[in-house]
Amino acid sequence: MRLKHRIAIHFFTQIFVTFIATFFMLVLFLIAGMHLLAKTELISNPKKAIVENLPYSSLFKEDNHIELNETWQDALRENNIWMQIINEDGKVIYEHNTIDSSLKNEYTINDLLRIEETNTLGNYTVETYFEVWEPQPYYFLFGYLEEQQMLLQNWFDTYGDNGRVEGDNENRLEEEINKHKGMLEIYQDGKLINTIGKSIAPERKPLSIIGSMHVPGNFETKVTVLNDDTENISWVYHELNDTYTERIVRFFSNEELQIIILITLVSLIIPFILSFWNGYRYGKPLLLLINWLKFVEQKQYDTVLHGLEHKKIYRKNGKVKFRYRIYKEVFESFSKLSEKLSLADQERARLEKTREEWMAGISHDLRTPLSSIQGYGHMLESDQYDFSREELQQIGTVIRDKSEYMVDLVNDFSLVFQLKNSAITIQKEQVDINSFIQNAVEKHSHDFTLYRNQITFEPSPISCVAAIDPKWFIRVVDNLLSNAIKHNPPETTIHVKVNCEHDQTIITFTDNGKGIAKEDINKLFNRYYRGTNTTEQTEGEGLGMNIANAIVELHGGKILIDSKVNKGTEISIIL
Repeated sequence: MRLKHRIAIHFFTQIFVTFIATFFMLVLFLIAGMHLLAKTELISNPKKAIVENLPYSSLFKEDNHIELNETWQDALRENNIWMQIINEDGKVIYEHNTIDSSLKNEYTINDLLRIEETNTLGNYTVETYFEVWEPQPYYFLFGYLEEQQMLLQNWFDTYGDNGRVEGDNENRLEEEINKHKGMLEIYQDGKLINTIGKSIAPERKPLSIIGSMHVPGNFETKVTVLNDDTENISWVYHELNDTYTERIVRFFSNEELQIIILITLVSLIIPFILSFWNGYRYGKPLLLLINWLKFVEQKQYDTVLHGLEHKKIYRKNGKVKFRYRIYKEVFESFSKLSEKLSLADQERARLEKTREEWMAGISHDLRTPLSSIQGYGHMLESDQYDFSREELQQIGTVIRDKSEYMVDLVNDFSLVFQLKNSAITIQKEQVDINSFIQNAVEKHSHDFTLYRNQITFEPSPISCVAAIDPKWFIRVVDNLLSNAIKHNPPETTIHVKVNCEHDQTIITFTDNGKGIAKEDINKLFNRYYRGTNTTEQTEGEGLGMNIANAIVELHGGKILIDSKVNKGTEISIIL
């Protein structure tokens, strides 16, 4: 898998998981918040909380089977509220806390309309709720007796006179109110005109009284109100609220609040964990790469390839550790780059050494002929010698030979660089190899200066034709024959053989000379490698094999060498 795809998958997975986690935390937060609000409202205004929240907690199943949470069942009993659920036909399919046998099991449309208009059913005050989320509609009835309201109405009728209470009626009413541990306030035209009973509540502002009616659980007293529009009189009855102290929300006693705070903390911790994880997952590998760059800059390649930094990322089996696998290709590419840079550094050192050898070789090969030319030049310039015609001719011949040798040496240098930079092009043609090699061998065997060396030729028994460039390939044959003569003692036998088989042409040069040491064989093709022999007799030997090998490679072939010290050498050209 490519790096960009792996990173894309990592980020997509992370975003997806974060989205799912955030979604579930949000759902939990909303559920916990709703439970907390419902619980708080159940304390502040139980009747309203039951009517507004209980329908959402009812579980409707098939065949009109309904399950109600035990918490809501307890709430109905504690607040003396009965509940009925009516289906679309007006039948009661579920009821709870209906201890009054007078309640119906089925309601007509007239009954339901009367309940909806008056919010009463017999002596009960009824709150309704219409459920439309289920597959079929349901109608909820919540009924309860307002005992304080009935009690206040009875007092108003018994002890009131046009809404006022005076004389003995006030004393009798006060006795009744004290029995209930309550207090009555009478207002007319917005002013408090009478207070009956022991004071159990501070003086209230108008909105405080309204608040006591809407959220009685939030005030010290519960309020019941009776109005007489004729005299513009209002009776406000206060009774101690036993549930007032329970309205305080405490962390260690409220599970919903604990859940909300826990969700909030988790919501804050998750981004921190993700930030830390992203820094560890994506940042740490980058820091390691920066360290690797520093080591590479300092040419400490072994630290990257085999040292402690390498062990941080790679297992013993050579695989990248899991936590760094996202950047697997980067580390592998960097390792390969470090390896190549290390090899390049080694190659540069080797080339520097070769360059030094070249300079030493060039200095040696040029110094010898230059010394001869310089010596003869001084002799001629000094006019101290009286040379004969033959001696002058001999001096001229030596100077010309040395100059030609230097020219050939410079040409060889130029040729080596041309071959290295592929600046030489060859023009191949079909050539009879038997005849070509035989002519090259005869040229050397007829050289009277080589009369002490025996050079033989064995042609291929079958016709042998190969595509070569005669102009350049003759240079290969001459170089190999010259090296075999120069680097071996006199009377060395040199045998040249041509063999054509399996679409291959093999030209073998075999001698019984002094051979080549094993450690020197791989160095023969190095430019200007001279071995251990640096005598003048081996002038130019450092370039001959390199040139021969480069020309053969241009022909798509290769040169193989097999040699043993004091037993001879076999060099094969395979085309």
